[in-house]
Amino acid sequence: MAERLRFDTTVLDLDSIQVRDLLKYSMVIFAVSTAGQGEMPQNARLFWKTLLSGALKPGVLKRLRFTTFGIGDSSYLRYNVAHRMLCARLAQLGASLFCERGEGNEQHPEGHSAGFREWLVPLKAAVLSAFPLPESLEPLADDDFIQPKWMLAGRAVIEDQSPPISAEANGTGHHVKDNVEDGIDHDSPAGPDEREAGPSKSLFPVSDSYSVFIDSNKRVTFGTHFQDVRLLDLRLDREYKYGPGAVAVVYPKNFPTDVNDFLDLMQWQSCADHPLDVVATGGIAGQVGSPSPLRHLDLADTTCTIRWLLENVLDIMSIPRRSFFANLAYFAGTGTEDEVYQRDRLLELANPELIDELWDYTTRPKRTILEVMMDFTTIKIPWQYVLSVLPIMRGRQFSIASGGKYMHDRRGRTRVQLLVAIADPPSPIIKYRRRYGVCTRYITTLQAGQQINIGMQQGYLDVKPTELEVPVIMIGPGTGLAPMRSMIHQRRAWAEELDLKPAGKRLDGDLLFFGCRSSDADDFFRDEWEQLVREEGLQVYTAYSRDKTQSKQYVQDLLRANGIQVYRTLVEYNGKVYLSGSSGAMPKGVREALLDVLEKEGTMTRTDAEAYLDGMEKEGRYKQETW
Repeated sequence: MAERLRFDTTVLDLDSIQVRDLLKYSMVIFAVSTAGQGEMPQNARLFWKTLLSGALKPGVLKRLRFTTFGIGDSSYLRYNVAHRMLCARLAQLGASLFCERGEGNEQHPEGHSAGFREWLVPLKAAVLSAFPLPESLEPLADDDFIQPKWMLAGRAVIEDQSPPISAEANGTGHHVKDNVEDGIDHDSPAGPDEREAGPSKSLFPVSDSYSVFIDSNKRVTFGTHFQDVRLLDLRLDREYKYGPGAVAVVYPKNFPTDVNDFLDLMQWQSCADHPLDVVATGGIAGQVGSPSPLRHLDLADTTCTIRWLLENVLDIMSIPRRSFFANLAYFAGTGTEDEVYQRDRLLELANPELIDELWDYTTRPKRTILEVMMDFTTIKIPWQYVLSVLPIMRGRQFSIASGGKYMHDRRGRTRVQLLVAIADPPSPIIKYRRRYGVCTRYITTLQAGQQINIGMQQGYLDVKPTELEVPVIMIGPGTGLAPMRSMIHQRRAWAEELDLKPAGKRLDGDLLFFGCRSSDADDFFRDEWEQLVREEGLQVYTAYSRDKTQSKQYVQDLLRANGIQVYRTLVEYNGKVYLSGSSGAMPKGVREALLDVLEKEGTMTRTDAEAYLDGMEKEGRYKQETW
């Protein structure tokens, strides 16, 4: 929008800009999500810390004109609070809003995009009012193509010295011979496509990553169960201290068959393996330039090719957004009847007023970008523009399931265990091609002994040894059990190391509520829980939703059934609640169950019970991490 209004624009992560640089711009539009319990996201923490500095005096940003858009999830009490805190702090430092802030809610059927689309209308009007164009200029039309800030360019080829890089070459351009037949870990049940060759085993050159060795990749659900869940056991190449709630970031890769299909569709096979450079198309004097879309990668020792980008960087297996169709329409022809039809269809899918049309074509059938290009066969994206047309493949965060004695192996190496549900959803429409989770499909190919690069982040639960003074209620259905397992073993280790609780009672008073389908399908770590119940006083309550031997139950049902104990833990012992798992109905159901317990066992009114839970959240005694 800003570029169409003739502004020179720069897009930056908050942590990559200095506060003083904000004053170099006519206007600044902040977009920020709320993470954890009302905290700034990972790439805004340093900026926020600087912004809170007492060295910044009121009025220091009085020349800054800004507005903000927040991305949040209303299933959290502290909905969009990071966005609101940022807005308030900027105003405190003298900055002025030129447009009312906007907010998007992930709980909306269309996600945060619905709120963003609505906010764009007043934003455009406010921009034109605050910064009117000269009479000689008009805004660029929607069908005018805007040159991207970064493009691909062919590297100069010296005859007989720079041949195309082999498709089998690794990320450094050196040939690698795979020592397995098909990329499948034969120590565990095979993944969804056991006969399909997996992605390259070369290390993905992401900056600030940790190299890990895969000790094992085992399925922990029964073979007859429809859901494949893996326990991925990793060893880091160097020490990393983490606590309960920490996450590992796994960077997926696309499969060779999908990459080749895309190359064929775009007719790029002849240039797929030629070396490329990422080049800037222009810059603004005196301003910080927009960073490269590959800024998170260390490409010093990597030969970049279209094939390498498609396998490692570009998310051709994601469900496309509306902006993808808008960008694709610029490359549509009008010379034939088919070209005109496909261009008109792209414009329909890009039209924000026809959101149902987009949903029916993409979200409902889970149609991927690769499959979209199979429909729009007249469209050929110029390879120079792929970084602006195709989305970047992001790393996926997984809560770490290890803690306490499981944080290191016998050799003293840092150990990280991940509990990962393999996404293999059916499509109600597309039957000829299976649906996959991009990252979890990749995880099924990882083998014992293989090496990969991952990211490590501390997460937002912020659990400390001082919390051993009070009991905790841990609620983790499904793979939401991962951070709860980390917490249980870490609390036991802290109690022993700090001599805070005697042996046999190190988990006394702690309650774990776990939910799964049945005792013979996905009752994760049951042997561990039974041992900790006997040896350390942990109390475990498991809800089975599909067990043949008992009636259907969910974790919220068990909270109500054990209401007296839950009430005493929360009110009489000043305990804490930790909740993790799938977002949506589950967190709301758990909250309702806790309100019912407070009403019934504490003779509170509904208003009093809600105020008590709200107080717990503000005090950091009620934390949730859902996805």
